[in-house]
Order: sequence, then C-alpha cells, then structure tokens
Amino acid sequence: MRADLPDSEAGWPTPTAAWYGVIVLMCVSVVAILDRQILSLMVDPIRGSLGLNDIQIGVLQGPAFMLFYLLLGFPVGWLIDRTHRLRLIALGVAVWTIGTIGCGLATSYEAMFVARAIVGMGEAVAGPGSVSLLADYFSPKRRPLAISVHGTSAMFGTGLALLGGGLLLTLAKEIDPIVIAGHPPLEGWRFVFLASAAPGVLVAILALTAREPSRRNEIVVQGDKAGFIAFLMRAKGWVTSHFAAVGLIAIMSYAFMNWLPTFLIRGYGWEAGHVGVLTGIQFLILGPAGILAGGFFVRLLQQRGRQDAAVRVLRVASVLLALALGSLALPWSRELILVPVGAAIFCISLLPITSILAIQQATPNELRGRLSAVYFITTNLIGYMLGPLVTAALTELVFGRTDQIGLSLATIGLGLGPFAVILFSLALPRFVRLITPTPANEPVTSQSAPST
Repeated sequence: MRADLPDSEAGWPTPTAAWYGVIVLMCVSVVAILDRQILSLMVDPIRGSLGLNDIQIGVLQGPAFMLFYLLLGFPVGWLIDRTHRLRLIALGVAVWTIGTIGCGLATSYEAMFVARAIVGMGEAVAGPGSVSLLADYFSPKRRPLAISVHGTSAMFGTGLALLGGGLLLTLAKEIDPIVIAGHPPLEGWRFVFLASAAPGVLVAILALTAREPSRRNEIVVQGDKAGFIAFLMRAKGWVTSHFAAVGLIAIMSYAFMNWLPTFLIRGYGWEAGHVGVLTGIQFLILGPAGILAGGFFVRLLQQRGRQDAAVRVLRVASVLLALALGSLALPWSRELILVPVGAAIFCISLLPITSILAIQQATPNELRGRLSAVYFITTNLIGYMLGPLVTAALTELVFGRTDQIGLSLATIGLGLGPFAVILFSLALPRFVRLITPTPANEPVTSQSAPST
C-alpha cells in the first residue's frame, strides 16, 4: 500500500491525490450498490426457486439487509472518526463480497436471509467512510463538486446492477444449462449473483492504493467541547425535522428502486433482461444528471446569497418525487411508462446528495463521521426496512393482486411526499440558525490534525 503523502502547500491534498481518492470511493460505492440492488431484478426467479411470496422477498430486500447494517452503523462511524478509514473500507468490501456469493449459493429462505445480512454488515462502512474522507480531501469551497461527482456512483451502481444483471440473465438463458466444474446445473439467478461478486475482490485491493488524508478540524464550537451529544442537543430542532423528512424520502426511494423491475415485468409484460437494460440505461444517464443537478442548484443559490440552499432544493425535489411516483398508477403505454420512471430516477438521485451537502455544511468536522453514520442508518433503516416491505404488503394484502405494484408505489408517494415537504419546511429556519455564526457559536479555522 502507498504511504501517506505530504499535503500541498495550501494544507489540502493535491488535486491528483484527492481526485484519485474520489475515483476509488466511487468504485467502492458502485460495487456496494451493485451487490445490494441486483436482487431487485430477479424477484420472480428467486420467488419461484425458493418458494417465496412477495412479503418474504420484501424482507430479503429490506430487513435482512438492514440487520447488521443497523447494528454496526454507529460503531463503524465511531471507528471511522478514529482509525485508518481506507483500510476499514477495504475490509467492508471483502465482507459484503462474501455475502453476495452466499446469496448465489443459498438454497432456502433462511440461508438467503443470512447472506443478505452479511452484505449489510459489510456495507455499513461504505457511506460514512466516504463522507468523512471527502471532507478531508477537499476544501469547503471545492467540496460540493467532489461530493456531487462521488454521489453519481450510487446511480451508476444501480444502473450497472440492472444493466449488467439484465445482460447476465439474457446470457444465462442463452447458454442454459450453466454447468461449472461438473457441479449440478446452475440457475440463471445464481449465476448472476456469483458474477456480481467478482468486482468486489478487485475493489477491496483498489481501496488500499489511495491515500489517507490528514484529518481536519475546520469548525470549532466556542464554549462547547463539540461532543456528539452536545451537538445533537444544540441542533436537535434541525436534526429531528431533517432526519424525519429524509426517512420518508428513503421509504419512497427504496420502495421504487427495489420493486421497479418487477413492476415493469408484471404490469407491462417486459422480459427481465429487457427491463435490466432499459432501466439500467436510465439510471446511468438520469441518475448522475440528478446528482450533479443537486450540487449545481445548491451552489447556484449559495452564490446568490442563499446559504440555506440545500434545504430549499430538498423541499422542491420532494414535491416532484411524490408526483412522479403518483403517476405510476396511471395507464401508460409500454413505451411511455419510462417517462414517469425517468422523472422518479432523477429526483431520487438528487435528494440524497443534497441532504449530505446540508449535513456537511451544518456539522463540525470531528463529528461528521458519526452524524453521517446516523444519516445512513436513518435512511437505510427506515427506507430499507419499510420501503420494500410496505410495497409488498400493499400489493398482496390491500390490493390483492401481484400486478398492482404501480398502485402501491403511487400510494406511498402521494401518502408520504406531502409530509416530507412539511418537515423540510420546518427544518429550514432551524438550519439557518445553525449555520449562522453567533458570538456563542462561530466557525473558526484551525490547523489540520495528523492522520490516524
């Protein structure tokens, strides 16, 4: 592994080192999303092979993945604030790769549940670790662009999961039966899981080639020890409303992303391979566009004097997402259904990166790892635990037909979207008070601390 390099004269890592770090973290995120989301493309094959229903599939998509993600989220955030972050990320990649292999080998619902839990355990480090590293790679002025660029990896991962999974399913269908080293024939969905695990090995090694930047302490809260609990108490108004809002957005987002392929397969008669390719392309194009748009609009409004720009953008995007999901219940043609799907992808891409920009702006450096861990726990706990499961429950128990996923997604969007808008509106003045310097709380610049 490369030794840490001295910082540039300005006190920050050189642009080459910083952007190489972004590329590495993007690769980590792409593989994380790939291994997390690939299941969504293969709901019906897994359902038939293991004898499951939609609610059990919803559990595998959500609660099973979240089990160890939740249990390890805050301890991992604590470690991120104190240890070598890139080594910790490399270990996490190795763990979730093992879990993905386990998904492909599972022969029962219980075995698949355990494998998904291992994937969640490894991925608990990726999000908070990346947020912490990006804050130390770039100065505050350059950070929004870097975070936006890195944020595109989430949609690249989802797009590649769908596109690659669709191509692999098509390949598996063409060469069926798939026989490896004399073992019994391999079902197509198992082949896709095993193939998806391969990039994780390379990315775990790649994570060790980037530099660990020096930790920085840009914000010192005067008259306060800047402890995590003390900060949460001081910022509780903003934290409560902001995190409640992003929790509702997460339910809407994860419901859509986990059931989108099945919605198109069951509701519009598409082949799984075609769904993967077409929606994968949409995610690859509109996903990064939404993320970059989030950073662009925040920076544009900030340049015009709106330092609360991040929360204002979040509020508008919440309205648009609710309308996009609501429109899925309408009788679209097989081709035009991609219009509301694309609009939802754009909004889902824009919202998380904008929320992270707000957290970066409001949180002292030495607390970002832990508050980022809280953010990722909140969005993943609420979103992943409830989004896929509530969609399945509405489809099976309320509407009573497996082809009514669009109506379930519309109910979630129109039911939760207005509350998210209200909560972001409540968060706005509290956010302004938090980021506005006062005699008791004035940001000051301090010297960088040595890396751990």
